[in-house]
Amino acid sequence: MKMKSIRKTIRNSRLATSNQIKSWLQPKVGAIGTRYRLAARIRLANSWATKHPKKTFGYVVGTLIAIIFCDIAIAGIRAESQMDNVNQIANVEPIFNGFRAIQANKESQRQTILEMTNQGQLLRHELDSLIAIPRKSHRDSVEIIRRYTRLENIVKSLKQNDNE
Repeated sequence: MKMKSIRKTIRNSRLATSNQIKSWLQPKVGAIGTRYRLAARIRLANSWATKHPKKTFGYVVGTLIAIIFCDIAIAGIRAESQMDNVNQIANVEPIFNGFRAIQANKESQRQTILEMTNQGQLLRHELDSLIAIPRKSHRDSVEIIRRYTRLENIVKSLKQNDNE
């Protein structure tokens, strides 16, 4: 029972809306018709069409055929432009290849920095152990200087990568 009343309410509100639009639009359309004398022109065109049925048929069919051909031409032009878009999408592959190469280079650089960091830490531990020796020989002193120089070079390189 409630379902029927809801349907009835919806139908009535739709009818009321339609009537409001119709009452708002009718004077405007009527004014346009009066201004351009559309009723008289339509009557004149209908009377001519009843006097010349073959010409009317020819004009109608010719117009419809022209519309069909124009529609086909426009659809063909749109299809060609869409094919151009597909070709542009296909040309994106080199960009992706470049992006992959950049990513591979970044990964390689990251790996190199990690290796340098690990090597620096290893050198620092070796240096600490060499410095901790209470009695150093000449050879130990030379190794300390050599490893310290290598460690300095690694630190300089890492700082240079940090700045870039």
